[in-house]
This record gives sequence, structure tokens and C-alpha cells, in this order.
Amino acid sequence: MTLESEKDIAENLHQLKEVYREALFDDLVPWWETHSIDQNHGGYYTRLAQDGTPYSEDKDMWMTGRQVWMFSHLYNGVEKREQWKNIAKHGLDFMLANGFAENGKMHFRLNSVGQPVSSVLSLYTEVFGAIALAEYAALSKDEDLKDRAFKMYDFLVSRLGQPSDTPMLGYPLNRQFHLHSHDMCRITVAKVFKDIWPLKKFDEDITLSIESILNRHWKPNEGYLLENVGMDGSTMLDIPEGRLFHPGHAIESAWMIMEIGIERNEKNWINEAVAIILASLEHGWDKEYGGIRYLTNIDWTPTHELEADLKLWWPHGEALYALLLAWLHTGREDIKAWYQKVHQYTFAHFPDREHGEWYGYLNRDGSPVWSTKANGWKGFFHIPRILFRCHQLLENTIKSTAEND
Repeated sequence: MTLESEKDIAENLHQLKEVYREALFDDLVPWWETHSIDQNHGGYYTRLAQDGTPYSEDKDMWMTGRQVWMFSHLYNGVEKREQWKNIAKHGLDFMLANGFAENGKMHFRLNSVGQPVSSVLSLYTEVFGAIALAEYAALSKDEDLKDRAFKMYDFLVSRLGQPSDTPMLGYPLNRQFHLHSHDMCRITVAKVFKDIWPLKKFDEDITLSIESILNRHWKPNEGYLLENVGMDGSTMLDIPEGRLFHPGHAIESAWMIMEIGIERNEKNWINEAVAIILASLEHGWDKEYGGIRYLTNIDWTPTHELEADLKLWWPHGEALYALLLAWLHTGREDIKAWYQKVHQYTFAHFPDREHGEWYGYLNRDGSPVWSTKANGWKGFFHIPRILFRCHQLLENTIKSTAEND
């Protein structure tokens, strides 16, 4: 189903809700139920061709953690569907049996039978491993799994926010960076845990990360959020790593800050989140071809990353939800206009109408770079999470409007 006009997008919330419902429950969820389950060796295939055929049997653990979380989250938040529970358990069992090194950290990639094929022990893998444990513990009421999730949370959070010699999307340098991605990950993990177990320590970690983003990385006078800064928030504009601007990350952080600001009635957080979203789109939107560029430097000098001009699936998804949330909360016409623009571009270019699921990578002109549907970076996470949130937000808005009439 597609919306026929911008008027539909702006005025018919019921129809818009149906667009997100169909995209999630009639396309993405069945596609992953059908194609991603390894019935022979356990776990999930994380590298899938356009039609869902595995083109490698290696299994990326951060993709596994994300998929376990997403199916558990659907079970907990939508419907107690036994198939979703079984799929989540299928991935979790493989992850628990094979995904952890002896020191408690997680392997990045395993082969089909669970042997490590990458020596990388990734902090980001552990972020999604932790939320997988938490969400499935909530589903299963398993106290041992809950205890393991809490221990993993403490182990993980103690390392997030520490000085790093490796900037986001970079390699080790003889410098100390504070990474925006660490703050964003800490919010992600703490919010999942808090929504299940409303403890003070999770709220405190969320607050710490939000204040770090707003005080270190967000430069409101200049209108950009930097990925890599000094530990005190000082800029490093003399090197490419210090000039890196990541629209998708900035917008993802912003909607998290806005959600929490709305929950706590922190109006300054809401206002800053809106400012980050709009500034990120003004800087990141491709005015010639449309769509959000994957990366830029804030001064438009060349980036290290050759894929900077590509249009990726997940920043557009993050922008969809961020703008929908901001528009429905503020009622602002300029935000509605951005939402219409992003919605039209996203649904015109990313869904694969023939084989299902979404393309992940587009050239600058909007044509697909390649047709694969899953790889070491694209899995069952960003788009289903965003479609779920958009659908839920619209459902709650429609219900609230009806009650107030």
C-alpha cells in the first residue's frame, strides 16, 4: 500500500498507520521468518541475497543479537505469537552457546557451526547481545537470564564513554576521542533495560549520555553534531575524523532524546532534539537527487569513507520516526514538510516490490548499488524497529485523539 498524495500523509493518520503495518507485518517480518533461520546448525543466516538465499553461512553476532531482540520485542509488545518466541529462542540459544569469549566479551563473527572466524571482540556486538538477553528474559521470566543480562549491562556500561583511540568509522590513532556512538549505545541499552525494569540506575545512565551528547557533541551555534570530539567536548577540526558528520546517527540520537524528554517533560531536551533533527537534514539532504547522504564532513572537505554519498536504508528509517514523533508532538508545519519529503523518498526507493524486504544501499541517484538484503551490517533491526515505532505512535495518537473528541 502506498499513499497517493502528500495530503494523505499529512492528514490521514489511519491510512498512514496502515502503510507502516503492511510494511512491517506483511513484508519484513514474513521475509525474515522465511529466509533467515538456519535449521541445520542453529542461529540465523545473516548474509542473504535479494531472494533470501544465503550467500554465506557465516553468522554475525551483532546481527544475531539485534534479531533476537526484535522478535522478542514483537512478542512482548504486539502479540504473544509462538512463532516469534521460537525464532527469538533459536537465535539466543546459538548466541549463548557460541557467541561469547572466555573473558565475557562477544565474538563479532562465527562460521555456520559456531566457531569464531574473526578475532574482533566488538563492543557494539555486546550492546545488542545485552538487549537481546534483556528482552528475552522479560519474555521468558527466566531469572538466570535476567541475572546474566544485568551482569552484561554493568560490564558493558563501564566501558562505554571511556576514552577511545579509534574514532567512529576510523582506525587507531595516537589521540583520545570521545565517541558519540558510545553515548548513543548507552542510551539504547539503558532504555531497553529501563522499559523492562524501571530502576534508578538506568535513568541515571540515560541522563548521563544525553547530557554528554548535548554538551560534548552537539554544537548548536554551528548547527551540527560531531561524531568524534575530545574528552572535554573540544573539536578536532584539523583532522578528517574530527570533522565527521553522520546524519543517521545524529537523527537516531535525537529521537531517543526526544522520547525521553517527552516522558520526563524535559522541554529543553525536546527542543534540542528537534534542532538536531532539522540541522542534520539541512546539512545531510542531497538537494540535487534527494535522500540523505550517508556521511559528510561538516566543511564539505573529502571524507575518508568512499561510501559517503550513498543513500543507506537505516538513516532514512531513523529520520522517518524522528520526524513523525517531532511533527505529532509539536504540530510544526516545517517538520511536517520534512516528514512528507523523507516519507516519499524512502517508500519510493527502498522497498523491493518484487522480492520483498528493502534495498540497503542506493547510489546517489537512488538506484540500487546491489541487490542483497542482508550482510554484516544490514539485518532485522533498524527498519522493523522504526516501522514498529511509527505504527505504535500513530495508533496511540489516533486513540488519544478519539478519546479527547
